[in-house]
Amino acid sequence: AAPDQAPVRDLVLRGLRERWGDTFDESFNTDLDDIARTYVAKGAEVVVHEVGPRIVAVGLLLPADQSGRGRIVRMSVDSGHRRAGHGRRVVEELIVRARRQLMHEILVFTDTPWTSAVALYRACGFVEIGRDDADTYLLLEL
Repeated sequence: AAPDQAPVRDLVLRGLRERWGDTFDESFNTDLDDIARTYVAKGAEVVVHEVGPRIVAVGLLLPADQSGRGRIVRMSVDSGHRRAGHGRRVVEELIVRARRQLMHEILVFTDTPWTSAVALYRACGFVEIGRDDADTYLLLEL
């Protein structure tokens, strides 16, 4: 919903700032300034998980490409709510929505040093299909 855009933006940016520290540059993330226009208007699904009135986790499912493969992007869980199943709930809901859209696969990539993110996707059934020093690529066949 429109009122959720600013909290979602802030959640994702806080997570990136936490991961990148002083090297983080918010100006590289203008896609978050208007999530509805950048993503939803192009067919993306946005899933948020709330604790009370607060959004504590978010993830987006981009529409399938020609091969029927969707992609998860902008996954983030508030630092005070990690390791409590919130991220897993978001990923599981994104998988439900991908199946509903008849996608054949879901691709996600995350920074290789972010071992907690890699572990989350593996726990949700994704398998690693590639890795380098920067990124780990994971795929879930539906």
